[in-house]
Amino acid sequence: MPTAWCPNDGKQDTAKGKRTALTLTSPVKFLKGVGPKRAEALQRLGIRTAGDLLYHVPHRYLDATTVTPLARVTVGQDMTCVGRVVSTGVLPTRRGLRVFRAVLKDDSGLLECAWPGRPFLERQIKKGQLLLVTGPVRYYHGKQLVPREFIVLAEPDDDSEGDPGLVLPVYPATEGLTHRQIRALVQQHLDELLPLVTDPHPPAFRASHDLIDLRRALELMHRPKRVEEAEQGRRRLAFDELFDQQLVQARARHLAKRSRAGIRFELKRELTTKLKDHLPFELTADQRHAVREITDDMTAPLRMHRLLMGDVGTGKTVVALFAMLLAAENDYQAAIMAPTELLAEQHGVVPAAWTRRHR
Repeated sequence: MPTAWCPNDGKQDTAKGKRTALTLTSPVKFLKGVGPKRAEALQRLGIRTAGDLLYHVPHRYLDATTVTPLARVTVGQDMTCVGRVVSTGVLPTRRGLRVFRAVLKDDSGLLECAWPGRPFLERQIKKGQLLLVTGPVRYYHGKQLVPREFIVLAEPDDDSEGDPGLVLPVYPATEGLTHRQIRALVQQHLDELLPLVTDPHPPAFRASHDLIDLRRALELMHRPKRVEEAEQGRRRLAFDELFDQQLVQARARHLAKRSRAGIRFELKRELTTKLKDHLPFELTADQRHAVREITDDMTAPLRMHRLLMGDVGTGKTVVALFAMLLAAENDYQAAIMAPTELLAEQHGVVPAAWTRRHR
């Protein structure tokens, strides 16, 4: 696996004066900007290594590529705006509801933002902060934006105007670690973590499944320029997750089938043939296919691992009955379970009556 050098506060070999090479398995506590308390908070999110941080997927994105000047917002529409907080306060209403309000300012003018029933935001939103807000605009003693989302782009002592022309990832957060802090931490280390990624899928496989390179996918997921790019990255990671699950299940099935020999039934065509001859209908092509595959599994020396799926009314029960009768004509027992009382009564009456007539 490729490596990069740790930041200054990473592990250090005191005997040789060399820093330990950074890998995706390096503890996250050795990354720059992560102290003991922050490492503990990250651990609550399941982030224990540098690789965990790289794969910490945003659960949504805030599209700030189109920002509307504060003075040009339109009543009745959703708007995204950026401005400095010039004043804050909590106002009571006649019904006893407390509303937190903040007035934002940009080069075009002022706009009031209101958060009904959220007075606690007075401890989070401070005068001088650069705020990005998005939500519907209403008219209440003037134009007023009611944010569904807000992000602090800069603190009061930061004179930068931020970069609102971005799609901002919003990460799962936890107590003591905000979305903004996690985003800043990911962006700080993204460039040194991406070179450590090796794509497990060869180019031909990626091309046949319309997949982008894994390194590129992670970059788009954390640093997209458009929402469509972010979804492209998330799609690649979703494919990998499903692919890994399939590999695990295939391996588990392989090991389970070979860990102990199964029962090798003989196809005697006694009860199964009687059932087929006395059915008041013809089996469909899919039912016959399912019966053949189950019969092949049951007559093989390996244990069967099979799930029969189908919509209501597709005839799963009669397929299961063929398998049960194959076991019965080999002097084995078979059981069928039902999730409802009504279905259990149907299972108990019809097959039992048929068995009494044809045994």
